[in-house]
Amino acid sequence: MEEILVIKRKDFKKLERYAENIYNTTVVIDYFCSSQKEYEALYNLAPVVRNLRHDADQVNAFFINYPNSRNF
Repeated sequence: MEEILVIKRKDFKKLERYAENIYNTTVVIDYFCSSQKEYEALYNLAPVVRNLRHDADQVNAFFINYPNSRNF
């Protein structure tokens, strides 16, 4: 049986802001790691950061596309 969670509008908006902040941070880190190819450690981290950015994008997209999320 599936458990149903009820999230208050205030909490939903807070989670939405967190998701957006995480996504924006990963975009900056991804750019930094990708542009600093002379540092091997950053170059080696780039694929991990790219995957993190992809996952953060998925979460952020969920909140953006959630039905009536702007009117939630």
